[in-house]
Parts: sequence; structure tokens; C-alpha cells
Amino acid sequence: MASSIIIIGAGVSGLLAARRLGEAGFIVTVLEASAGPGGRIMTITEGFSSVVEGGAEFIHGELPLSIELAKEAGLVLEPVNGHMVRLEKGRGLGDSGDRAFLGSDWGELMGKMEGLEQDMPIDQFMSEYFGGQRYGALRESVFRFAEGYDLADIRRVSTRALYNEWVREGEDEEYRLEGGYRGLVDFLVGECLRLGCRFFFSSLVKEVAWEPGKAECVAADGERYTGSGLVVTASLGVLQAGLLRFSPAVDGHMEAASRLGYGSVVKILIEFRTAFWEAAGQTLFVISEEDIPTWWTQPVQGSRLLTGWLAGGRMQAFLRLGEAQRVDACLRSLAHIFSLDAEALRKEVVVMRIVDWAAHPSVLGGYSYDTVGAADARAQLSASVEGTIWFAGEALYEGIAPGTVEAALTSGQEVAEKIIARPGPR
Repeated sequence: MASSIIIIGAGVSGLLAARRLGEAGFIVTVLEASAGPGGRIMTITEGFSSVVEGGAEFIHGELPLSIELAKEAGLVLEPVNGHMVRLEKGRGLGDSGDRAFLGSDWGELMGKMEGLEQDMPIDQFMSEYFGGQRYGALRESVFRFAEGYDLADIRRVSTRALYNEWVREGEDEEYRLEGGYRGLVDFLVGECLRLGCRFFFSSLVKEVAWEPGKAECVAADGERYTGSGLVVTASLGVLQAGLLRFSPAVDGHMEAASRLGYGSVVKILIEFRTAFWEAAGQTLFVISEEDIPTWWTQPVQGSRLLTGWLAGGRMQAFLRLGEAQRVDACLRSLAHIFSLDAEALRKEVVVMRIVDWAAHPSVLGGYSYDTVGAADARAQLSASVEGTIWFAGEALYEGIAPGTVEAALTSGQEVAEKIIARPGPR
């Protein structure tokens, strides 16, 4: 008789694990708390004049699983051809000049990071190696980038991990998927259904009762699902919040999860009547010192969408605002960047949507980052619980593309291979 595996989570990690296990002959049941699949992928097809991404948006380089699956699904890869500009306080695009992204001290910074013998959090590193007034602007830029791009707590994030990521910036071509990431999700769901996998949506698992060789998931609606093994792809935010209970407890794995970093993000999507930024043919990335500091355009000719990105302390301040004040903050930031009148800009807005990932009940954040000692925590969390429970997801990825869809896909595939390779009947 074929073994049955339950998978908690229908994000791409869970979907790829389900597909691979289905191919290997396992009976697979996928339980998803949300009303549909995708996890931190949110392709929006209504309300805007074009497809927009409320979650994951880019393929960051020649990433093998992402590229392979996109081609298998028949999805078109669109090169981003991005140009990044950093604006100092009070400067708009018109007088930005041609500035290095983190300023003239970037080379010295990377050299010191590369030679670091003992890993430490980035705030400690900057204090020890780049203290004093001379490096004040560099420290501010580094901290803003760590918080805003990596969603990291500067008191916990690994300096070595940041170096390994930042040193590769700009080396690889980046892509978008024509029609959005949802095409990849739909392809994987279709593959899973073809292989006989069962899906139960709006099925929030609250408790897992287990013993070696058996796991029972109890959903919020009282339904129970039993299998010989369980793959947990719930987000690190859900695990750290203790929203999934295990009986008996798996304290070692939960302690390991607590030692990994997890940040949150707000994504802002605004469609205007006209593309007043006039950057057709390439994606313009703007990093500023405004309340909403990061914005980018679309490369598609005629696209009227601007996307804002907000994390760290600025995000917390933004979320304390009322709805009208949030709109004001967005328009004020864009007006300063593009040297426009905020009230005139307000009249150009067609539709605006603010996506707060910390408020998403089955996500509770954005993506993970490496703390000092994260490798040991990942190794502990990646080990099975008596050959019965496995954990997967982007937070468990070891590779060059942390915090990405590629990371989630890789982890899902790797955990499936571990289950397939275990001794015992299928």
C-alpha cells in the first residue's frame, strides 16, 4: 500500500514537494489555510489595467529551478533591464547625478566585510569598523539597505551573509514572468492534480498529534487528516508565533526556528493615468530617503504602475497611520522623488492597493534572513522528527538566492527527495 504524506501549505515549496512525492507514488494531501494556493505569491488580475504582483515579483538571476519550471510551464521570461538610482535627502531624480549605490565608501566596506574572521551582527560590525562621523552616511545607507532589502534586524543579521548576497548584486540578469508568478503556481497545482494529490483550502491546521510513522493534523474547523508522514511548509512567522502546536512537542525544532531571522514588508501598488516617469523600456529602481523610500517602474511600454516597497522602522511608522495618512505619505514621497506637486499627483491616481504581509494570517511577514549562527539552526530544523515530520520553506534554503521563490522551490524539492530516500514501503 502506498504511503500517505500530508503537506501543510500550498506555497511553491509545498507544491513542488507534493508534485515530486506524487511522481514517486505517494498519496499526497495538501492542507492550505488560505482560500487558494500561492503562499507569498499574490498575482493580482483585477482592479488594475495589467497584471501586478502583490508578493514575489522577480527571478533574481539564472536560478535553475525557477528557470526550468518556467520553461516547463511554457511561461515567458521578461528581462528586467533595471537601472538603480540612490537619492540623497532633498534630491529628486532631476538632480540625482550618477551616484554609486552606497556611495564612495562601498569598496572599503566590501573589503572589510570580505576579510571578517568572526561573524557578527551588522550593527556591531559597522560600529567596530566604520564608527565615527566620517562614516555616518555609510552606516545609515548600510542599515537602510539591510532593513529595506533584506528585511533584517540590524542587531541580528549576519554580516557574512549580507556580504555573500551584496557582492553578487548586479552580476546576473533578472527576470519577470509574463503574466505573473501565478502562472507558475497554476502549473504546479495542475501537475499535482494530475498525479492524484488532494487539496483542501481554507483548512487552517492548528495542531499536529504524532508518533513515529503517523501524523494527524487537526484543522480549525475540526476536520482531521492522517498520514504516515508530514511536511510542514508553514512560514517562519507562523512557527515563531507558536500558531502550530505539536503533541508531543518538538521543542528542539521550534527553538531552531526562533534563532532564524524573519522580517516583514509592505508593498504599495499605484496605477496612474499617465506614466509621468517616462522610463519606458527599462525598470527604474529608486532608493531615496523619503517616508516610502523604494519605488520601481515596469519595463512594459505604456505601463502606468509604480510599486513601492517598505520595511524596517519606516514600515512600522507607516502602519501606525490611518488610511488617508498612508495615501498622503505615498504621494508625498513620489512628489519629492519626481519633483511634482503632491495634490496634482493625487488627481492622477487610478487605483491604489497596499499589501501588508505581516497582517496576512497564514504568512505573518515577508521572508527570512540569516542571523549569526543561522546555518546551525537551519541544520537542526531541516532534520526530520523521527522520520515522521519534516520542515521545508525558503527559510531552510542553503544557496546563493535566499529569501526568494527559488529558495522555497529548492527546499520543497530537497525535502521530497529525503522522504523518497527513506527506508520502508511506499
